[in-house]
Amino acid sequence: MMQTITNDKKEKYSSLLPIVRSLMEDENDDIAKMANLAALLHQEFGFWWTGFYRVQCDELVLGPFQGPLACTHIAYGNGVCGTAWQQQQTLVVPDVEKFPGHIACSSESRSEIVVPVWNNGHIVAVLDIDSRELGTFDEIDRLYLEEIVTYIYGPERDIWFAAGCFWGAQKFFKMVDGVTFTEVGFANGNSKNPSYKEVYTDTTGHAECVHIRYNPNVITLNELAELFFKIIDPLSLNKQGEDEGSRYRTGIYYSDNQDFKTLQAVFKEQESALGSKLMVELLPLQCFYTAEEYHQDYLDKNPNGYCHLSQEIFKLAKELRRRS
Repeated sequence: MMQTITNDKKEKYSSLLPIVRSLMEDENDDIAKMANLAALLHQEFGFWWTGFYRVQCDELVLGPFQGPLACTHIAYGNGVCGTAWQQQQTLVVPDVEKFPGHIACSSESRSEIVVPVWNNGHIVAVLDIDSRELGTFDEIDRLYLEEIVTYIYGPERDIWFAAGCFWGAQKFFKMVDGVTFTEVGFANGNSKNPSYKEVYTDTTGHAECVHIRYNPNVITLNELAELFFKIIDPLSLNKQGEDEGSRYRTGIYYSDNQDFKTLQAVFKEQESALGSKLMVELLPLQCFYTAEEYHQDYLDKNPNGYCHLSQEIFKLAKELRRRS
């Protein structure tokens, strides 16, 4: 039964993506975009409360919403909304009563998800959704809602690359023009919220992965995929450099089915050039869990830290940046 519910949710979100794109492309007013998006999500999923809080100076101010009356002002770092803004990440809360500092705008709210909305590298709003039921929201909601809110302020898209050890892969893609956000984590495994130590045992099914957000007006998915193939050995199974194990398998994972044809064409070009079957996965993203903070931007924090990528690879990224 749970698997059926999960599949139904994914199908519903997938079917909404082209509708959301259409709504956003034909409208220039940001408030109107938020209003229609709140209405669409509220109507399709029947959430208890669906809406936006906009960043105004040092607080969040109520924006377009669907549902009962709500709190008008939320301070930075307060409640789920203020904390998501402060931590700059999506928060999935199965039971709001157990969240420290929860702001009870309505006693009927039982679970909640808050998704930051980015514009030009800054959080300018949050999407807040509440449910009357416990445990309503999960990784599927997070992935799709993060994708959906990118359409409000621009064309930014998301893709996930498994390229061996994620430290070097993140550093490389951060240097590429058009990449606006990166984070490392674990993708497409069979355990929830795994730790790095758990993934390291190769028993979780997860791959070390880099989540990339990019502006397709600056760099295309095709170009990013071609760069991905320059930093991996696509004929090696579960091994990149000196790192070996299923957690180091290579793959490209997508959340928008429209990306599949683009990626499939790149894969065919690579296979033709190499004359061999690729040992690289091309799959829909099933799940992605952010790795611990000390793994984020690891090589920026530890310039002499281990990296399986050569200095020539990083010179390539620098050269591309100079040409742009």
